[in-house]
Amino acid sequence: MTYKHAYNGSCHCENITLTFRSDKPVHELPPRECSCSFCQRHKGKYISDPDGCLELNIKDNDLVNRYRFGHKTADFIICKNCGVFVASLCDIDGNTHAVLNIRTMPDYEFSGTPVTNNYGAEDKGDRLARRAKNWIGRVVINSI
Repeated sequence: MTYKHAYNGSCHCENITLTFRSDKPVHELPPRECSCSFCQRHKGKYISDPDGCLELNIKDNDLVNRYRFGHKTADFIICKNCGVFVASLCDIDGNTHAVLNIRTMPDYEFSGTPVTNNYGAEDKGDRLARRAKNWIGRVVINSI
């Protein structure tokens, strides 16, 4: 599939690099925040496009941590070497969905004040349905 835009980023040490492809220009990808303790401590700001594609390239899998908490429905991808939180991945009905931390993409200016969302009242089913609808719908993970 061909997309109009490709946005690149990485963790600090570049063990994890990424390309996010979307037909949406950067100004149509408003950032969001989550009010959970993990996201607040990591100062995460997120974008996604359900029609987009995220490609993660990992140089050393041993330096990647997948952290789960709460409902244990998503893996928070963190580089063990530099400590950067890159993305969250969630498997739903055999398909991996993702939300991307824009702090891994310093070359782009995502416009607007991030909307802070509180998902604490969601049950597991509601959470998975929201992610299936809103998160990046195609994720490719490569070990290089």
